[in-house]
Amino acid sequence: NHPVFWIELDPNNPNRAYASVVNHAGSGAAGGVYRCDNLNLLASSTWTLTPTPPRTEGHPASLVVLNDGKLVATFSGRRDGGGAFTASSGCFIYNPTANSWTDVSHVGMHYWTKDVVVDPNDATQNTWYVSVFSGWGSIPPGLGGLYKTTNRGAAWTKLTGSTLDRVTSCTFNTNYSNHLYITTETQGLWSSYNINSPT
Repeated sequence: NHPVFWIELDPNNPNRAYASVVNHAGSGAAGGVYRCDNLNLLASSTWTLTPTPPRTEGHPASLVVLNDGKLVATFSGRRDGGGAFTASSGCFIYNPTANSWTDVSHVGMHYWTKDVVVDPNDATQNTWYVSVFSGWGSIPPGLGGLYKTTNRGAAWTKLTGSTLDRVTSCTFNTNYSNHLYITTETQGLWSSYNINSPT
């Protein structure tokens, strides 16, 4: 009975899927990432809420299952009763074997993270792009933009500097591995033809 934001199938297991369900509800118990391991049962399949990742407050967003079975998820922004953003957003990895989460967020992602895109040209799936919005109020300005990691979140680089403030998502040109499109809320559609360059 809450918004289902995303559903992701596991390419390694035809009976496994994940769904991001948005609801804070005080403790956030009803919102989070749900896991199903028996999709073959159709209407009788069961969904189980995974543990709550560190810092999060029930606002999961995008989901990507990697080839090794781990799940990458973003948790989006949440504002408290006074309208202030909470530091509950970011990028996280779920290990289905251990049934546990790891926070791999850059500090700039702590307030309003949007999408995560795994580079389809990286066979190791170590390269990810995370889109971030800048918020308002008491949080630091200028956090929005496009962030990149080449080691699954161990280190991040903000690619857009102060040029782009609210990036929603990105996508690769399937014919050219160095060409990336970036969508923004109010600044239009951008593209880079050398996205793999150091700068």
